[in-house]
Amino acid sequence: MRTKLRAGEVVDIDWGLSTVAGKVLEVYGPPHRVQVTVELSPELSSYVVAETTTVTVSSASVHQRPIGA
Repeated sequence: MRTKLRAGEVVDIDWGLSTVAGKVLEVYGPPHRVQVTVELSPELSSYVVAETTTVTVSSASVHQRPIGA
C-alpha cells in the first residue's frame, strides 16, 4: 500500500476472483487488524450491486488505485 487509506478515497477490493471499486467510508482498528468500511455503489462497482451498500473488510483486501487511475 503506498500510503495510509483515507475516507473518500476510491479503492479496489477483492471480490471473489476479481476486484470491485468502492469508496472508503472508515478505517479503524489496531495496526495488526485494520478494518475498512467501503461503500459500494452501482456506478463505481460496475453494477455488481443493484443499490448502494457498505461492506467491511480487512485492509489486506483493499488496494489503492494508482495515481491518475
